[in-house]
Amino acid sequence: MIDAIYLDGQTTRRQPVTMLIHKRIVVMRGNGIRVNERLSRMGISERLEHAPRILRLPNGGFIEISDVAGFDKMLAQYGYREPRVVRWQQNWPLSLLALISLLAILITGYHWGLPWAADKVAQHLPASIEQKIGDAGMKFADENFLKPSKLDVVDQVRLRRLFSELKQPRGQTTAYRLEFRHGHMGPNAFALPNGVIVMTDELVMLAQDDQAVLGVLSHELGHVQRHHSMRRLLQALGVGVVINLFVGDVSSVLAAVPTFLLDQKYSRDFEREADQYAIDMMQANGAALSPMAELFEKMHALHDDEVHAKGKAQSKPGKKGRGKDAKGGRRNEKEDDDAPLDYLSSHPSDTERIAKLRAADTKK
Repeated sequence: MIDAIYLDGQTTRRQPVTMLIHKRIVVMRGNGIRVNERLSRMGISERLEHAPRILRLPNGGFIEISDVAGFDKMLAQYGYREPRVVRWQQNWPLSLLALISLLAILITGYHWGLPWAADKVAQHLPASIEQKIGDAGMKFADENFLKPSKLDVVDQVRLRRLFSELKQPRGQTTAYRLEFRHGHMGPNAFALPNGVIVMTDELVMLAQDDQAVLGVLSHELGHVQRHHSMRRLLQALGVGVVINLFVGDVSSVLAAVPTFLLDQKYSRDFEREADQYAIDMMQANGAALSPMAELFEKMHALHDDEVHAKGKAQSKPGKKGRGKDAKGGRRNEKEDDDAPLDYLSSHPSDTERIAKLRAADTKK
C-alpha cells in the first residue's frame, strides 16, 4: 500500500488517499473516497525523472503518485509493461537511433522530397495562380528598380520577331511575353511565373549579337517551361503555402513575392535544365551557342572588374566602403544607388556553363 493524492477532475481539491493493486484491481481509500477500478481501464503516465506518476480514471479523475518506486514495484508484480514507445525512450541507444533517423528523414525531405513536391505542385497549379503571382512580381519590379526601356523600338521589334520565329524544342509551345526594361540591375534577364521574360537594355548592348540575345532568351524560356520560378517559390515558402494555393488563397504567396524577387537565385540543377533547354532550342533552329558563351564571358569579366574596382575603392584611405566609411560613419546611400544591383541574378557565368555551351557547337 502506498500514499497518493486523489483529484476528482471537477475541482482543484487534493485529497490524500492510500492505494494498492490487488488482482489487477486498483483499490483506493480515503476520507469518504472508495474507488475500485480495473488497472486495464486506467491510463498510466510514463515514468519521468523527478516527476510523480499519474493514473487517469475513466470518470475523469486523477491519482497522483509521488512514491514512484513503490508504484513501479506494484506494477511489476502484476506483469505490467510500459508501452513500447516508452521503453524505447528509456533506452538511450534506441533513442539515439530514433534521433538520427529523424534527422535523416528531415534532411532527405528537404533536399529531395521538398523539390519533388514543389515540382509536382507547380506542374498542376491553375494558370490563373501563376498569372497573379507573375503580375504582382512585374508590378513590384517596375515600381521599385526597373524603368521603361531606352532601347530603340526597331531593335525591340526585331528581337521579338527573331525570337518568335524560333522553333521550341520537342514541338513545345510554351507561352511567353518578352519585355525590355532599363534599370540599375545591369546586364540581366529573368523570367516570372506568368511567362513574362524581362531583358535589360544593358544586356542587349553588352551582347551586340542577336544570336547571343536569342540564346539567353531561350535559357529564360526554359525557366518558364519548367516552372522554375514557381518551384523555387514553393520550396522557399513551404507546405503551408501549398495548401493555401489549393484552397484558393494566394494572398500569402503574393505577400512574399517582393522578397522572393530580390533574392531569386536558381539552384544549379535549375540552371543546368535551362541551359540544356537553350542548347536544344538553338540547335533545333540551326543556331550557334558560341555567341551566348561569349556573352557569359563578357558578363563574367564585367563582374570581376566591378569586384576589383570596389575592392580598390574600399582600400583607399578616406574612401567610403559598404555599410560604414573609413571614419566609422554610415555609408552615403547614393553610393548604393549608383552601384550595379544584383537583383534577380540568375545567370552565373561560370567555367562549366561556358564550356558546355561551346562544346554544344562541336557536337552538332
